[in-house]
Amino acid sequence: MPGKADGSSPEVYAYNLIHRITRHFEHHLDLHTASRGRVNSLYVRADLTDPRTARMARLQNPQIIVHNAGPGGSLRGASMQRGIAAICVEIGDPSRFQKYYSKNALLGITNILSQLRMVPDEQCVPKFTPVICSHSFWIYTRSGGILIVHPELATWVRAGEVIASVHSVFGDLVEEYFAPQDGVIVGKNIDPVCRSGNRILHLGIVGDSLPGVLNNGHL
Repeated sequence: MPGKADGSSPEVYAYNLIHRITRHFEHHLDLHTASRGRVNSLYVRADLTDPRTARMARLQNPQIIVHNAGPGGSLRGASMQRGIAAICVEIGDPSRFQKYYSKNALLGITNILSQLRMVPDEQCVPKFTPVICSHSFWIYTRSGGILIVHPELATWVRAGEVIASVHSVFGDLVEEYFAPQDGVIVGKNIDPVCRSGNRILHLGIVGDSLPGVLNNGHL
């Protein structure tokens, strides 16, 4: 982002999206689900060092908030660079109707619109007390085979705890994976067929400080 006016088709699309539409925004909510083969908690990525986006993140009513400064090359990052308060809301799993997540995400959107005095509704008390993560990262496989990821979404794991195992097609254990530190499960892979370098789970870390620049593979 923001692409090129005379570049490839995706670059032209990105350029026009930014320069014809997004640049007119004052606030920006980017709504997503997990990619196919993965599942997500209801969580928000936002720059928590910016009071505007920190407030939006809390109003959104998520289970988890992950500090992420909006990297370059992303729509959210391009918005933030233009002074537009932008957050990314991840709403559960792909190709599924998840009423509980959808209801709470809608309450969060209404909260933000109410805060901005765009709708008359009163702000709703959140269903969740969100876990605030100073950063997060994905853990990847080193071996291919049949992947089993053990922890459930939005649960805690301790450093050294077994989080996943890879077996051969004959059921033999190939490798086990362990949590590198204490954290909360933000998202995970549910596709059993894996190759080396596939994602296992997304681990959120609760820290005492918020890094200004963060490159953890998220847009």
